[in-house]
Order: sequence, then structure tokens, then C-alpha cells
Amino acid sequence: MKKVSVVFLFAMGIATLASAQATRTWVSGVGDDVNPCSRTAPCKTFAGAISKTASPGIINCLDPGGFGAVTITKSITIDCTGTIGSVLSSGVQGIIVNGLSTDKVVIRAVDINGAGTTLGTNGVNYIQAASVALYDVNIANYSNDGVKVSATVAGGHKLLLVGCQVLNNVRGVEVFPTAPATCDLDVDRSNFDNNAPGNGIDIVSANCTATVQNSSLTHNGGGLQVQSASGSAALNNCLISHNGTGVFGAAEVRLNNCSVTNNTTGLSGTTKGFQSNMIIGNGGGNSPTTSVAGQ
Repeated sequence: MKKVSVVFLFAMGIATLASAQATRTWVSGVGDDVNPCSRTAPCKTFAGAISKTASPGIINCLDPGGFGAVTITKSITIDCTGTIGSVLSSGVQGIIVNGLSTDKVVIRAVDINGAGTTLGTNGVNYIQAASVALYDVNIANYSNDGVKVSATVAGGHKLLLVGCQVLNNVRGVEVFPTAPATCDLDVDRSNFDNNAPGNGIDIVSANCTATVQNSSLTHNGGGLQVQSASGSAALNNCLISHNGTGVFGAAEVRLNNCSVTNNTTGLSGTTKGFQSNMIIGNGGGNSPTTSVAGQ
């Protein structure tokens, strides 16, 4: 009888723990992580809230605050739309994503900053998840990468940046998974500025692709680089200016309706220019390897 009672109490404990997780939780600049992270009793940090948030769930920012570095291990959305939500991670990484291969992570309207006596290392480190989407996220002051893809597990990884500012890091975005992992990077309406001596966008590993549109790469060590002969990139309606090398392709990089100007070298490696590009005023590399006439 005693054994049955112990098993029953253990099962009840698991059920209570599961029921304690809410689909939506809240953080506040004046919250406390001992709270249940509800609307009326918010938590103080993302790390405190994530353990009380079900998967897939949402952590919302109730009011302005610095909510601390966090490791994400499940499907989750962190959304600070409508207020000022930030992560200050001097000396460490800002947000680490290391979940299941099926997890989907969304970060919206968060400032991620490595400022301090010792700069943070990476703003966002994407180790494992099916996808990571960053909307209206500002990332600055990291001694390595603003955003890094460092996956090692087989399968595709999807990274999306929309409306993001990636500034003042050693590298902006570095897509560097280890085989057999691969990655697709998609960028829209984002700016990569003053990431040096590295590149604004660096596609390092094999079998990784990048599509960048309506975006700018300026004042970086290099604008966009594809280092592997089995990688690829396409740029549409982009400004690439005041970099060392504007665009470098170990594999073909395709440009359409882009302005490539005032770089030390405009284009290098293998590039294909479609219609309406302006490639002029660089120290060299003012012509693509191949030009394609407009349809």
C-alpha cells in the first residue's frame, strides 16, 4: 500500500509541475523570478520565465527592462513589441538556442548587446533547432559574431532575419555549421554595419545558402562572403558600400538591382550580375564574372 502511495504522489508531482507551465508568461523590469510569471505577477528575467513557459509558448515583455541572457531549449517566442526589452551580456553569449531538431524559435523586438568592460562573445548562437527567426532585433558589440550558426547535427537549419540591425561586432552573421549540418539564411530589410575586421555576412560552410534582399552591408571588413565552393548566395535590391571587399564568392553569388560602390574591391571571386545593378566607384572589381541581360 505504501509503494502505491509513493508512486501516486510522484505522478501527482509530475502533473503539478507540467500544469505550472503556462502558454504565455510575462517579464517586467520590476518583476521577480520567484513569481509564476503571470500578467499580474511577472518574472524578472527570460531565464526565469522560460522554465515556467510551455512549449510552444510565448514570453512577453510587460514594460521596459533588461531581462538577461538566456539559453533556449524548446519551441518558444520571446516578444518585446511595444516596449524596450533588452539582453546585456558582457563577457558571455546573449541568447543560445540549443533545442530539439523540431523546435522553432522566434525572437521579436529585443535589443541584444555585449557592451561592458569585457565584450560579450556572440549575440545569438544557433546550435540546434529546426528554425530561428529574428524580427526587429538589434545586435551590437560582440567580440565574435552578432549571430552565429554553429550546428553540428545532421539536417537543415533555417535562420531568418527581418528588420534587424547588426552593428559593431567582429562579424555580423557567420553561418558556420559543421558537416553534416547545413543552413539556409534568409534576410530582408536588415542592416549590417561596422562589423570588422570580419564580414557583414559570412557563409563559411559547405552546402549553405543565403538570400538577402532590401538590405545594406556597409563599413564592414567585407560585405558578403561565400567561402565554400558548394555554397551559394543571392542578393536583390541591396546596398553594398564602404567595405573592404563588397562581395566575394568561392561559389557563384548572384546580384540583381544592387548598388556596389565605394568598396576597396567591389566584386571578387565568382559573381553573376543580372539586370539593373550599379557596380562602380570601387578600387577594383567593377564587373561581375558573368553578366546576364534583363528579360
